[in-house]
Amino acid sequence: MDDRHSDDGHGEDGHAQRPVVCRERVSLFASLSSAKCRVSVVDLPFVVDRKEPMRSPLHSVLIVLALFALQYPAEASQTSPVSVVPAPEDQGESQSPPFRQLSDLLTPYVDEEYFVSGVADIYTYNEVPVRGEIIVQPVNATFPQTEDVPYTTRIIIRRPADPADFGGTLVIEWWNSTGGFDTSPAYDPMAEFVGREGWIYVGVTNSTTSINFLKNGCLLLGFVAVADCQTRYAALDFPVNALAYDMVGQIANMLKNPDDPQNPLPEGFEVERLYHAGQSQQGGSMVTYASSFHFDANDGYFVQAASTARPINFGPACGDEGAPEYPECTPRLSGADRLVDTNLPVPVVRTMTETDVQRVLDSDARQTDTANFRYYEIAGATHVTIHKNVDVAPGITLESFCLNPMNTLADGPVLGSLPQRAMWKNLDEFVRNGTPMPPGLVLDQENGVITRFFGNALGGVRTTDMDVPTGMYSPNNEFDPSLPAGLHNLAQLACFLAGSVEPYNQAILDFFYEDHLYYLSRVITSANSLVAQGYLLPEDRELVIVRAMFSGIGCGIGFELALVLPPILWLRQRRRVGVRRSR
Repeated sequence: MDDRHSDDGHGEDGHAQRPVVCRERVSLFASLSSAKCRVSVVDLPFVVDRKEPMRSPLHSVLIVLALFALQYPAEASQTSPVSVVPAPEDQGESQSPPFRQLSDLLTPYVDEEYFVSGVADIYTYNEVPVRGEIIVQPVNATFPQTEDVPYTTRIIIRRPADPADFGGTLVIEWWNSTGGFDTSPAYDPMAEFVGREGWIYVGVTNSTTSINFLKNGCLLLGFVAVADCQTRYAALDFPVNALAYDMVGQIANMLKNPDDPQNPLPEGFEVERLYHAGQSQQGGSMVTYASSFHFDANDGYFVQAASTARPINFGPACGDEGAPEYPECTPRLSGADRLVDTNLPVPVVRTMTETDVQRVLDSDARQTDTANFRYYEIAGATHVTIHKNVDVAPGITLESFCLNPMNTLADGPVLGSLPQRAMWKNLDEFVRNGTPMPPGLVLDQENGVITRFFGNALGGVRTTDMDVPTGMYSPNNEFDPSLPAGLHNLAQLACFLAGSVEPYNQAILDFFYEDHLYYLSRVITSANSLVAQGYLLPEDRELVIVRAMFSGIGCGIGFELALVLPPILWLRQRRRVGVRRSR
């Protein structure tokens, strides 16, 4: 497996300037630029029309020289054109990562899969690495080609069926590949929110691991068919993970430009705001991308359950035993440079689950708020985003991996997805009209250990489940050793990253809640407070109240109320969606 986990980070972010990006080519024209060039990424003053005939080599040389004369960076790979074609429909079925289906959305949506081809460069840092200062990787034994490396990947676009339902916002998720194939841990917790808001969601395959899985017929562990892909993905080609930074930037640039002839979005879907999201190791890719590759097509970043920058390429790390000398080796960032830049000209939200916080404390990777940055730790939330109705393999569900009842971000019982939806809404409102995002919150800790009460974490971003608990919510779980041996590694990782729940016994419940109405009133009070603070959306407040009404805690609320209140709340939610769409 070529994918690597992100480095651990140390210290707080202290940079006061937007990172300047050095994109120095080690090529025929390298002597024309300073060895320590520091230039900002800007858009090229022309648009490439792919329908034009091929230019002559002399014409290309003149363009390069002109760019140097204008003091532009030596390349603009994120604005390079791409080719987009529909995925073949007669060579097997699509492997679609989102577990939340179109039927889960209030608004009619459609899925469309495309293959995207282009060329990208591989980058590295200077010998003394500084976040935001990058150069094209010199050719070496690990990377025999580092400029204009061809690739073909796939994207899946999930958009409203009717342009009238489109809200102007598009989210690109860098699909996670930890399990050996594409998953969508950013989308699954926010699916219903995406549908309510009318956003477009685009998932991008960005790792050699997932490309190999797709090209080999979508076989997990080499023999378990996750989907009947056959030869659908035979044309994909993604030789090294380091191409992802240019590649995803090119995809973003294409989707943001309604005049690009390769843009597959139909008329009426002009994108006004474009955000990037990634979790875990692809969250580390977000840290690297936002800090060193930001350009004007991108309007914000959502870094989910990740601490530090992923390596800019996966060459041997400088300083490791047996590693060659620079530039044959790849420098690794250290200290505050390993954390996401908190002074970008666009907002960055970094959110951590309780599962991830202990690692953050151990590596001193917490960050403080700035004008455009927020850092949140969600109490009781877990790294694994979803577990209900997920078939990892035929006849094997994700729930069957673990010994104890699971607690995941989207399926709960602690619904960490709800504050994350609010964070997405807050980010979007900040971009739209400058409304400040709610302040960052962190879990209480003493001497590096999370503080708990009746087994549950204190502090941080709360949910009604943590304010009004009915059990002990652990950030981890244990895998079932009776599973087939071939699944042990995957199950061990999944269960460690998934939480578990141990319901309180009746004596503790009676101590906390004298009857159901009292329990319900506590939930309503908590929900109202969270809405006022900006960590819960009004639509989701109604969800948690209805959930509490039918929880079985206490003696019930009365037959008439149970019949009448849920339809009223549902109608209110539908009316709000209609009002928002009409604006």
